[in-house]
Amino acid sequence: MSGSGDTDLQPYWDRVSQNYAGDDPLAAVCYPGAPEWLNRFFAGMQWKAVTRVLVSRRLEGLSALDIGCGFGRWTRWLAQHGAAAIGVDPTEGMLEAARRASPETITYRSMSATALDFPADHFDIVTCVTVIQHLKPEEQNDAIAELARVLRPGGEAVVLDLIDLGDKGKIVYPRAAPDWIRTYGAHGLRVERWEGQEFVPLIRGFRWLSERVGALFGLGSDQLEGPSLLEQTRGRGLFQVAYAGLWVLVQLSRPLEPLCRWVLPPSWARHGCFVFRKGPAV
Repeated sequence: MSGSGDTDLQPYWDRVSQNYAGDDPLAAVCYPGAPEWLNRFFAGMQWKAVTRVLVSRRLEGLSALDIGCGFGRWTRWLAQHGAAAIGVDPTEGMLEAARRASPETITYRSMSATALDFPADHFDIVTCVTVIQHLKPEEQNDAIAELARVLRPGGEAVVLDLIDLGDKGKIVYPRAAPDWIRTYGAHGLRVERWEGQEFVPLIRGFRWLSERVGALFGLGSDQLEGPSLLEQTRGRGLFQVAYAGLWVLVQLSRPLEPLCRWVLPPSWARHGCFVFRKGPAV
């Protein structure tokens, strides 16, 4: 095990967990303060991307680790498909939500992505979905080193993280897809395949417009301390109208997204879904 454990953004995630894990755990792993239908839309796209690469793999009897498991959605999926799955997360609130939603046969442990308390070469498969994007660059390198360390030679890692360098979020640290691939490669993980996930051109346009409207009203983008922009504006008349418009764009985006994935370069997406394989021991 390496690293000190807590990361710089841990206080933020503790606050999110405290506010949402009990009643709305999906908000804690997607967009805090957003309507449930919006979080279900984004979570559904993640689900399709990750399961698309996992479903072709035989998981029966494999040992699996879900890093940053949140309320255990991927841990449960791995277990349901025959893997001996363990979920780890640094926030106790999310772990409690995961245990409530999962059978007792699934193990959950409190652990940071940058300090995994497992032996080297221990797991056949590792999942890490929208986790490392929330670590600062030096912490990202530590987390990837830990992921590579606990993965056995020949094992696979399925990772989904932000590749949109234009994202203005205060709690995300995106890298372009080639940069993610180089960083994993430096730790002995070669990319097997990757695809773009979450193109959503209509919603991205809406976000661009809403940020400028918010600036006119003196509202900033998401902050580490205090409520997010969505939480600040929820319930106000103008933004209730905006949410109604966003709902329409979400419905239009459902049939549009598969077309975008087919015709657009994967680098145009907001996220990349990567499959890495660890090389043999030397």
